Amino acid sequence: MGEKKPTRRDFLKFGAGAAGAAFLAACGSGVPATPAASGNGGVPGSAGSAATTAPAAAAATAVPAAASAAPAADSGAGAVLWGLKYDPHVEAYGRLADLFKKTTGTEIKVEPQDWPLETKMIAALAAGAQPDVVCIMGKVLLPLHLQKALLPLTEAVFKAKGVDPVKDFVGDAIGAYTYQNEIWGVPVESNQVGQVVNVPVDDVKAAGLAEKYPPTNGKLYFESYDDMWALAKALQVTKDGKVTRWGLSSKGWDTQSYLGILRSLGGTWWDNNAKKFGINSDAGIQAMKLFAETPVKMGIETELDQTHVDAALAGKVAIARGNGTPAVQGLDLGYHFELAGAPRVKPGVDPLFIGEGGWGFAAPAKSKHPDVSLKFLQMMCTEEGQMAYAQIYSGLLGYAWAGFKNDTKRFKNDNPNNPNVKASKFYTGLLSQTQYYGEGYGYISQIEKAGGDTCSLVRQGKIDSATAVKQFQDLCEAQYKQFLEDSKKV
Repeated sequence: MGEKKPTRRDFLKFGAGAAGAAFLAACGSGVPATPAASGNGGVPGSAGSAATTAPAAAAATAVPAAASAAPAADSGAGAVLWGLKYDPHVEAYGRLADLFKKTTGTEIKVEPQDWPLETKMIAALAAGAQPDVVCIMGKVLLPLHLQKALLPLTEAVFKAKGVDPVKDFVGDAIGAYTYQNEIWGVPVESNQVGQVVNVPVDDVKAAGLAEKYPPTNGKLYFESYDDMWALAKALQVTKDGKVTRWGLSSKGWDTQSYLGILRSLGGTWWDNNAKKFGINSDAGIQAMKLFAETPVKMGIETELDQTHVDAALAGKVAIARGNGTPAVQGLDLGYHFELAGAPRVKPGVDPLFIGEGGWGFAAPAKSKHPDVSLKFLQMMCTEEGQMAYAQIYSGLLGYAWAGFKNDTKRFKNDNPNNPNVKASKFYTGLLSQTQYYGEGYGYISQIEKAGGDTCSLVRQGKIDSATAVKQFQDLCEAQYKQFLEDSKKV
């Protein structure tokens, strides 16, 4: 039997749990971790069922320090690009390699790699077998930052191309590649989780509620959480006293969703200046009630054994909050979801979001072909380079390049009614309210896992919101303490 290839849906689930596990492995050894399919994280990258042991960055194989000056230019013969071994990604790398050959005359060989890429990068750097360019998520770069293993790009790429990282990229894209006032990668994606609600619009219309709730009433956001809960209650299905379709599920990508609510309430989850977490607070408690505790007490949500994406695409829930995949893939499976924005937390005030960034391209500090590395990354600071990647998935939703705001050329089917086209316009409307996690807090995989696990306990009724935020913060502080210890040993 041939190997089963992952689908986009599998990939989202994989990323949700695997990147966290991979992140831990990258900090601790050169052996890839086994992916874990869980939804307590992001796309792709947060820990749902990642290992709970503290990362051991200090145990990572030492990586040679960056050279003070790049060697003389060479022909680039033998230059290599690493990226994820996943068909849509591999196709995108092929387009980029073709474009690079066309624009520079230099060939770069694409060598797809299994996840986790950051683990393999550390091992390859130690062995002198590193690629010249790598496609990798910004949020998993901490082990490489600690090893000073990446090429700084602010001067050599962004300024060299006359590109303004703030104006020419959107949302949290650049934030994911920013560390200690330097930019270490060129993003090609921005956040795609934690800010959306999948609404079964045909069911809403059948219930006579189309004029009352988004998106069928023409509004972007639910006016309040009460509004979303009321619709969820109306769409919940009960037969013989048993719920057969729950009104709502928010399970999966919990940390991103929760932190966005906290930010909307005026809270700061992590203060990098004060080096303090702000989860265990009045705003933190209120955010947890809105996100997890109250809908369970209302009887419209329960703790499921799968993410809201899987539950929605299996007909188990009416409304799915967090990840927009059901709106894009639902029609192929017989479900018609359209997107609304996560509810307003304060009356009349648009909600704010915390994002995890996305994929992008970076280069090792000890590239064998530094001229090729820089030229490739400079190409990614052009619309042509960004477009070659953005054709992924028949048209990328969470793009990074600001010039794509009104673009439809990247879509295989640019019909305005194409779910991808509709969803992309929706994502565009949320970009200005999204900021990256930040930096300095330690291991994001551990934080995402802590958030997901804590929210699950709330949904199970095992702890209340006040207990939950204390537990969440305690776990964040524990991993931060470990991070500080690890940092001293690198």
